[in-house]
Amino acid sequence: MKFNKVIILLIILALIASVGVVVAEDATVEPYTFTIPDGYTIATSDDTTCAMQKDEFNAISFATGVSDDLEAAKQTFIDQGKTLLQEENMNYNDMDIVLQAFSTEAGGTTLYVYNYVMLSADGNFVVTVTTDDADFDADLNSQDNPAATIFDTIQVN
Repeated sequence: MKFNKVIILLIILALIASVGVVVAEDATVEPYTFTIPDGYTIATSDDTTCAMQKDEFNAISFATGVSDDLEAAKQTFIDQGKTLLQEENMNYNDMDIVLQAFSTEAGGTTLYVYNYVMLSADGNFVVTVTTDDADFDADLNSQDNPAATIFDTIQVN
């Protein structure tokens, strides 16, 4: 009977050890720090960008130093063959954000690119979500939008 208690105790300890605390990972792209969205890992990062990957078709990036000429940026995407799907001004967490959404074909797959541009006194930045999900909810209030995690956690260093 004592042997059974030891085995049960070991099993319980193994279960407790296997249930770790999930800690959110932060990234820094000066002068900003933000939390990496759930399910994404950092693919590359430097002084001005951080690219995060979830899988083959779902990625998110953060870049600083973007131009405040949004018309020129939009035209560059159109000149690259992307189709403008949506453009709107929005306010989220007291931040004025411009969304420019595009679609493009890549290797037989339609990809959707959502650029959330923030023109800030601390420095302009863009959060870009790329997905193959035609039903992606671009609203930052959506729990499924990974850009919301960045906008919810962003801090100026």
